[in-house]
Amino acid sequence: MNDSFRQRNTAFFDQIGRLIEQSPLHDAQRNLRALAHSAAGRLDLVTRDEFDATQRMLLAARQQIDTLEAQVHELQARLDNGSQSAPASPEDAWR
Repeated sequence: MNDSFRQRNTAFFDQIGRLIEQSPLHDAQRNLRALAHSAAGRLDLVTRDEFDATQRMLLAARQQIDTLEAQVHELQARLDNGSQSAPASPEDAWR
């Protein structure tokens, strides 16, 4: 009895699945999905990997800018305090 119940249920759900695939609603969904993919393909979109790589580059640039700003502020403070001694080398000016 249990096997025949499963077979009837399986056949019933298979039939419902076929009817849904043949329904106008399913056709409309399929057409809408194709239209959405087509429209998205024409947009100037980037992949997630490209976005993440750009975000990492932006973060690195931001950190470098912060470091350079701190160095400029330090040099400006030295000048403002009358510390006119020249650095031993150009590289020391950035330390």
